[in-house]
Amino acid sequence: MKKLLSVIVTLLLILNLVSCGTKEEVSNTPSDIEETLSEIEVESEVEPMEETETTEEANTVPEANEAHLAFGKALWDVYQKGIRPDGKALDYTSMSSAKANHFAVMDIDGDGKEELLLKWTNASMAGSVEFIFGYQDYTIYEELVEFPAMTFYDNGAVEAGWSHNQGLAGEFWTYNVYCYDAESDTYKEMGSVDAWDKSLRDINYEGENFPTDIDEDGDGVVYYIFSADWVGSYEYMPLVDGAEYEKWRATYFGEAKEVEIPYQSLTEENIAALGYPMPEIEISEPVG
Repeated sequence: MKKLLSVIVTLLLILNLVSCGTKEEVSNTPSDIEETLSEIEVESEVEPMEETETTEEANTVPEANEAHLAFGKALWDVYQKGIRPDGKALDYTSMSSAKANHFAVMDIDGDGKEELLLKWTNASMAGSVEFIFGYQDYTIYEELVEFPAMTFYDNGAVEAGWSHNQGLAGEFWTYNVYCYDAESDTYKEMGSVDAWDKSLRDINYEGENFPTDIDEDGDGVVYYIFSADWVGSYEYMPLVDGAEYEKWRATYFGEAKEVEIPYQSLTEENIAALGYPMPEIEISEPVG
């Protein structure tokens, strides 16, 4: 059985190397996860099998365990070292400060597999970020990276608030829209929206007067709707009224409901619950 598992793992690794996908693979640690999986006690080793069970079925470790182990290993790197699964550094101070950040493991995109959500907020504004990581064949990959102001919906759409709202939008908070793409197993950016509130300024930064002819509902607010390839310039961008904005938004969100995320604090206890043991590391003494 072990020889068969080794052959299967080898084949999977070869397929990963020769295949070309659109998702960004950021971690590949089959040996560590395999070793940890081998240490998991299978219930059938303790209790006798029923006659209807086969040895192979009784000794198969669910795929969810593999994902949890991979996510656990990644979270230990985040917690202990401030290192993301792709090896890049987070805005990190210490394990003590890392505990104030949050994570969740759930099927957020509706593909039938669990993802890891990492919400890194105990950092500077520039260093604040949220990730959605997927897992397959011993590989962790990014599905979405955004500022940690995301709202998730049960149809796979995401509203991602901008980190700053210093324009003319007033109480309206600007945001990007993403939709889950099953083929690539990632989120695709669909567009974004900003607003112009006349109560702030009746002339915009391009020197244009507020378009009262477009503001058909007379509420003093009109909207900029940008495509996914928008380069950041507002000049010559068309404006729409509230009804057109709501129609655009409904294209992606419709009647979808907001999903409540079961975030947990990034503590040793919560990470360990995923099954991957806490690595031993040398802790440097504080300077001074």
